[in-house]
Amino acid sequence: MKKYMKLLACLLAGALVLTACDDDEPQITYQDVTVADGLFVLNEGSFYSQISGSLDYIDFSTNSITTNAFQAANGRALGGTPNNALLCGSKLYIATQEENRVEVVDAKTLKALSPVSITAPRELCTDGEAVYVSSYTGEVSRIDTLSLRVTAKSPVVGTNLEGIACRQGYVYVCNAWNSDYTYNTNLVKLSAKTLQKQKDITVVANPNQLIASGDDLYLASWGNYADVPATIQHISLSDQVTTLAHATHMALGNGKLYLVGSSYDDQWREVNTYTVYDLASATETTFTRGLDIVSPVTIGVDPVSGDVFISSRSMDANTGAASYTAKGYVLRYRPDGTLVTRYDCGVSPATLVFVSHTERKPVL
Repeated sequence: MKKYMKLLACLLAGALVLTACDDDEPQITYQDVTVADGLFVLNEGSFYSQISGSLDYIDFSTNSITTNAFQAANGRALGGTPNNALLCGSKLYIATQEENRVEVVDAKTLKALSPVSITAPRELCTDGEAVYVSSYTGEVSRIDTLSLRVTAKSPVVGTNLEGIACRQGYVYVCNAWNSDYTYNTNLVKLSAKTLQKQKDITVVANPNQLIASGDDLYLASWGNYADVPATIQHISLSDQVTTLAHATHMALGNGKLYLVGSSYDDQWREVNTYTVYDLASATETTFTRGLDIVSPVTIGVDPVSGDVFISSRSMDANTGAASYTAKGYVLRYRPDGTLVTRYDCGVSPATLVFVSHTERKPVL
């Protein structure tokens, strides 16, 4: 009996130990993690040299680029001057100016869906429900993302409209230049719901690029190429305008604006600067000297990794200047300005569209 009681006591003690161990096992929790997949590079080609635009794709997992991806998927070229693109849901929208249409393609297969007819489309933005298109007709069009039809159009609010952005129920669009090559000084604010004009906002001449981020709106005006310099401005939620820096192109990421400043000296040689403007400290410093960049076209920041991408034209071997007919390239930098790699792409790579997806992963 004593042996039996001792055995029973040992078994009970073991059970308590096992139970305690089970209770001490950590519970697995999960979180959504955004993973960077790659980058679409939209090349404008050359309208004057009859070189069609093209779409390339950089795959981050293989660190490789697939050129002419749209043509390979559809058996035809994009056509003349595809100058802007964006992702909305599962679709990639491409504004193709000379073809008077917005191409809509499946973002995974790149198979073309139903194109949307819009005269001289230039730039695109989205509020997640619709895609808005600026045009050289001076109008803004709204594309319904389900029917792929134009469901609203603004009155004529300018001449040659360029950059466009959505913020808090409004659409802002750049009224850039006139047919006599004078430059306008107004940013037009429209109701996203009705596309009716709300007001004009006075800005530096020749407004061209807009970036919306939460309540903030950033504008790059190109000036008049003489006594009015290219200028980066901040437009507050109350539409107050503040000058931040001087540059022609910008990209937002890491709490900073990465800037490219392009100009010409008295010998008409291209002069470029590459800086970064810290939004918290309001200070501007050098990002890179750009020794590997011949003639910058655009700049972008991967929202996941924070890496900075700058596209460039190649050099014409005969003139030593930038070539508008040769294939260009994209350079990838770390946020501190360290050059990582180069990707060769199509002619005049003017738009960068980053691709990512969300995965549910355990928290370690």
